[in-house]
Amino acid sequence: MKINSNITAYTTNNAYLRNEKRYSASSERLSSGFRINRAGDDPANYAIGSKMKAQLEALNKVKTNATTGMSVVETAESAVAELQSMIHRMSELAVKAANGTMSSSDRATIQEEVDQLKAEITRISDTTEFNSMNLLNGDFENKGYCRNVVGVGVENYSDETASGVYDIIFSYEKGYSLDSYCVTGDVFDVFETAFPNVSEVSYSAGQYSFTVSAERYDGSVVSETHSIPKSDIPADGVVKVKSKTDPSKDLIFSFNEKYDYKIQDSSVDRSDKGIKKATDLFGPDTSYRIKTRTWDGVDHVTVTSKNGAEVTFEFNREKLLKDPSKLTEDADGKGTYKDVMEMEICGKGAMRLQVGPDEGEILTLSIPEMSLTKLHIEDLDMTTMRGATIGIEKLKEALSYVNSVRSKLGAYDNRLENTISFVNTSDEALTTSYSRIKDTDMAEEMTEYTNLQVLTQAGMSMLAQANEFPQQALQLLQ
Repeated sequence: MKINSNITAYTTNNAYLRNEKRYSASSERLSSGFRINRAGDDPANYAIGSKMKAQLEALNKVKTNATTGMSVVETAESAVAELQSMIHRMSELAVKAANGTMSSSDRATIQEEVDQLKAEITRISDTTEFNSMNLLNGDFENKGYCRNVVGVGVENYSDETASGVYDIIFSYEKGYSLDSYCVTGDVFDVFETAFPNVSEVSYSAGQYSFTVSAERYDGSVVSETHSIPKSDIPADGVVKVKSKTDPSKDLIFSFNEKYDYKIQDSSVDRSDKGIKKATDLFGPDTSYRIKTRTWDGVDHVTVTSKNGAEVTFEFNREKLLKDPSKLTEDADGKGTYKDVMEMEICGKGAMRLQVGPDEGEILTLSIPEMSLTKLHIEDLDMTTMRGATIGIEKLKEALSYVNSVRSKLGAYDNRLENTISFVNTSDEALTTSYSRIKDTDMAEEMTEYTNLQVLTQAGMSMLAQANEFPQQALQLLQ
């Protein structure tokens, strides 16, 4: 029996301290709701949980970014919808003005309304904003450049087009297309309709041939076939011929120069300078299609590849012809640009939305410019039948452009909705995983807490008993 070292008390006290520490930790888990409150509780799972928490917080911001992006898209689309309505109205007015029953004063009145609609399109394009940023002036449109050829520019390109610098050679075949026609006097005197059908212009043996036909009210069909030598087409493209149905009337046809484009690859390998070939962008010749629209001497050439990548170029012939050293053209109107065109698709301009918690998870919103110039309707003239007829085609192309822009905005909106749905699903799954790691199982922990509470109280009682043992030594001294 020893009194200097109470081994029983030491043993009891150590057990008490261990239980007290566990009891304190259990109390903390129950009060905080977290199973892991500090790194020492579970180092490995603490690190995993910490990363999950950062990801959850980022996902919450991603949802905010996506919903804000949807607001941008919806703001832009609402404005484009108004432009669409106004173009519909102008198309209606153009058809009305092209009718032979309209007088000059009637067409002047129509032109006044068209001018007001054009002014409103300009106002909407200039003032549609989100968070003080203009949405429809081209600031958020993809940018591309032709770096070494004057007179050729990249008007726009689709989201599927890969960024980079490309070597492209455009060859072309020049001909004529029928732009419009009219009849001097009352058009009903000849065809009994304001809009007879005109077949596609064909070219053979130096002559352009086409047929004008119409179904009359009595069910009969009247048609006239005309052939016009290429040499008879003047610089302004306007040709007058006698109507075969009514020789007292003149048919006036308006021809425009037409360029059919093809794409060639550069024969020079410049991959060491980071420049790619046309086939890297569009694929081989069989995998893309080319559409050309001509307005006021400027060709808008749209090249669409098999995978959906689309690039539209502007070819300004007046600027190109100022440097004839870069053009070769034979007697049949076939030509090639001597210089290789360096086209840079740089990807700058589009609005970038951070739609993921990690770097590079970007959705780019390319919102095209919606000005009168971009729509190619800045010079609509409804004061003449010919101007109204040309306006019909221009407005048709403008409506097609607006429809494509609105479809693109709708696709962005749907994609952002899917992004939000995906983020919500990810957030739910990640929160579940985070809860398994970090959260306290209250039922299990309460059982542990009760057990430790009893052990702590028992340890305190036993420590009191152990401290009584040395007093028994006093009995030996009596």
